[in-house]
Amino acid sequence: MGLKKLLTQSIIWRSFYFFSILLVNVFLSRYLQAAGTGSLYFLTIIFTFLQVILSLSADSSVIYFASGNLVERNKLITLTGVWSIVAGILTSVIVYAYFFVDAASDKSLINWYSAFGFFFVCGQSLTNYCVAIYYTKENYFLPNLLLGAVNIIYVLFIPGAKENHDALHTQWIIFFYFFTFFTGGVLVFLSYAIQYKKESAMRFPERHLFRQIIRYSLTALGANAVFFLVYRIDYFFVNYSPVCTAADLGNYIQVSKLGQMLLVVPQIIASVVFPRTASGIEPESLNKAIITIARIFSQLFLLMFVVTAIVGKEIFTLVFGETFNKMQLPMLILIPGIFSLSLLALLSAYFGGKGKIKINLYAAIVGLVVMITGDFIFVPRYGIIAAAAISTLSYMANVGYSMWQFHKDFEIKWFEFFRWKKEDYNWLFSFFKFNKAEE
Repeated sequence: MGLKKLLTQSIIWRSFYFFSILLVNVFLSRYLQAAGTGSLYFLTIIFTFLQVILSLSADSSVIYFASGNLVERNKLITLTGVWSIVAGILTSVIVYAYFFVDAASDKSLINWYSAFGFFFVCGQSLTNYCVAIYYTKENYFLPNLLLGAVNIIYVLFIPGAKENHDALHTQWIIFFYFFTFFTGGVLVFLSYAIQYKKESAMRFPERHLFRQIIRYSLTALGANAVFFLVYRIDYFFVNYSPVCTAADLGNYIQVSKLGQMLLVVPQIIASVVFPRTASGIEPESLNKAIITIARIFSQLFLLMFVVTAIVGKEIFTLVFGETFNKMQLPMLILIPGIFSLSLLALLSAYFGGKGKIKINLYAAIVGLVVMITGDFIFVPRYGIIAAAAISTLSYMANVGYSMWQFHKDFEIKWFEFFRWKKEDYNWLFSFFKFNKAEE
C-alpha cells in the first residue's frame, strides 16, 4: 500500500478511536468534576508508569522485528500475550504491597485498586502489543474499530447520569472505566489470533531471537521511562504544590490530556513512519513527508492558539463543566510545547525505525533535566501556570536535540521545519484524491 493511502487509512480509523477516548474523558469530567477527575487520572498516571516499566516497552520491539520480518508475528504475539498477563499480576502484587506498607491507606479499597491495576496494565499492554503487530500488517481498521467500540459502549450504557452519585456508584463507574482497558486489549488480541492464525503456529520465539527482543526492548524501555517522566512528572509537582488545590490538579491534567488529543494526528502519522522506516520502503518520500507535515503542523497549532485565546474558556466550561474554569491560560502556554511534541513524535518514530533508539533516550534525558529543575524551583510557588511553562520549555529542549540529530542524517536547515510553502497544501490535498495514482 502506498504511503499516502496508508496515512489516510490510519488517520480515519485512529481518529475514530481517539474520538471515543474524548467521549470517555468528557463523560468522566462531567460526572466526577475537576477534583474527582484529577484524582482518577492521577491514579491512572501511576498505573501507566507501572505499565511502561513492566511491559518492558516491548511494543517497540514488536514493530521493529515484525516490520523487518526478523521474527514471525505469531511468535511475537504469543510472547507478548503471556507477558501482558504477567505484568498485570505483578501490578496487583505491587498494589497489595503498597496497602500493607502504608499504614494510612484504607484497607477496604485494596481489592478495588488491585483489580484496577490488573485491568489497566494487562489490558493496556495487550493493546499496545497487538495494535503494534496489526500496524505492521498495515491494518488500521480492525484494532481501532474494536477499541473505539468498547469506549462508546462504556459511555452509552454505564449509568453515569444517576442523580445521587453515592460512593459505591462512583466506585463502579471507575471499575468499569478500568475494565474497558482490559476488554479492549483482550478483543484486539483475540481478533489478531483468529484472523492470522494460518500464518504460523502460536509459539514462543527461539532463544537467540528472544535475547534480541529483550535487548532491543530494554533500550526502548529506558527511552520510554524517561519520556514518561518528561510528560507526566509535572503532575506530581502540581499534586504536591502548596498553592494548588485538587481542582487545580484536575484542570491541569485536563489541559495535558487535551494536549495529548492534539497529538492524535502526529501519533497516527508516527505509527506509519516507524514501520515504514524499519522496513526501508520509500525512504526519500518518507523523509520529505516528515518535513512537509512539520510545516503544516506549525500552521495548525498557530490556529489552535488563536482560537483558544479568543473563546477557550467558554469552550472548556461548556464541554467539561463549570469546575474546569482554569484551563485557558495553561492551555495557551502549553500549545507551543504540544507543537514541539508533534515534531518529536515524527522524529522519534524515524529514529526508532532506524534502530537508533539511543537518540530518543538522550533527547528525553535533556527534556527531563529541564522539566525537573524548572518544576522543583517554580511550581511550588506559581502552581499550574509555572508547570505549563516549564513543560513547554522541556518539550522544546527535547525536540531541539532530535532535530539536531536528524540534521546529521539529512542536510536540512532547522527553519525548513517551519517555512510555509504553497506546495505543502497540494501534498496535503492529494491524500483525498483517491482517483490519482500513488506517488
